[in-house]
Amino acid sequence: MFLSSVLSLELDNHVATLWLDRPDKRNAMSRELWGDLQRAMSSIAEDDTIRAVVIAGRGKSFCVGLDLADLNKSDDAPTKPASEAIASLKQLDVTRAFQAAITSVADCPVPVIAAIHSHCIGAGLDLITACDIRITARDAVFSVRETKIGIVADVGTLQRLPGVVNRGQVAELAYTGKDIDAVRAEKIGLVNDVYDSAEDTVAAAQQIAGEIAGNAPLAVRGTKFVLQQSEELTTEQSLLLNALWTMTTSLNSNDLKEAMLAFTQKRPPVFSGS
Repeated sequence: MFLSSVLSLELDNHVATLWLDRPDKRNAMSRELWGDLQRAMSSIAEDDTIRAVVIAGRGKSFCVGLDLADLNKSDDAPTKPASEAIASLKQLDVTRAFQAAITSVADCPVPVIAAIHSHCIGAGLDLITACDIRITARDAVFSVRETKIGIVADVGTLQRLPGVVNRGQVAELAYTGKDIDAVRAEKIGLVNDVYDSAEDTVAAAQQIAGEIAGNAPLAVRGTKFVLQQSEELTTEQSLLLNALWTMTTSLNSNDLKEAMLAFTQKRPPVFSGS
């Protein structure tokens, strides 16, 4: 069972809702949250009963980005000052750990839906670009904020955002660090839909997740796998991969047999994911 003081996980009929749960800090990403995010996604990935995931934020904001105060704290006892080289390597380790946390969302074997409201800034944008589907409340504000604080976004936005919106939009957001609202986010394709409130957005995300969870689980996982792999493959390579998945998995699944039987019996299918 996954336990965390900064994340909460709810399970309902094959849908997992993962809440960023630091409402007093507007879900700013602390060291603990970074670490627990990866643990949570590992737990979800290992649970065959979960067929779709919603990520949402408790409180007034989805995520305001890095918790700079927490990240600047040091728990180490006073020691001899490290060399510049050692300090740089330690920083590399920290950055790579943060990258791994976001990648664990992208690598989730089942679809992940981001339900966004209010602030979605910096690390919050890193997080949603790793999701498969993004929907938002009308009050949301999005920003690749890093250039405004003197750093280069380094946890995934610059790598994944070009796969979501066109490169000109990426360049404008990344170079200026400007805020955009939900209307602009929908216009450029950053989000699929805009809802009136945070509550409506979470409800809509859970409805989409429920629709996904009602489909054949192996087929959904296979579809996500092929879509992910196709980003790095030629069309012909992707077609071959697709055919191999059909040959080795889809045609041999109990879910396909159930779908065909349900069709002939004129009833909804009950998929087992086998």
